[in-house]
Amino acid sequence: MKRILIIEDDEPLCWLLEKILKGKYEPIIMKNGLEALSWLSDGNLPNLIISDINMPTLDGIELLENVRSSGILRDIPVIMLSASDDSEKRKKCLALGASNYLIKPFEPQLLIEEIENTFKRLENPLSIDR
Repeated sequence: MKRILIIEDDEPLCWLLEKILKGKYEPIIMKNGLEALSWLSDGNLPNLIISDINMPTLDGIELLENVRSSGILRDIPVIMLSASDDSEKRKKCLALGASNYLIKPFEPQLLIEEIENTFKRLENPLSIDR
């Protein structure tokens, strides 16, 4: 079962994400970027990371920068979540290598489709379905 690291400080959203992903994936919930980075540094490797942007301690953009600059973590796909439709933040995340940038609130089915498409792109990089 594929492991998805979810980094989100909003409790109700954590509950929802765990509920919609559990069964098909193994969701691992972390409350902030620092906690997630520590978990990743301990050698834990998820198949995908879903991260909020605005979080205490270490925000999603800083986390993404850390993941992309790490040799072992560099290729893990990251989907960013944000309550802000800030085009500059979106551009920055995509330039740093995020797979996608979704605006909250989002339809759960949209997130599932994005996760599935991300895994399909990893398995067959030539078939780009964006």
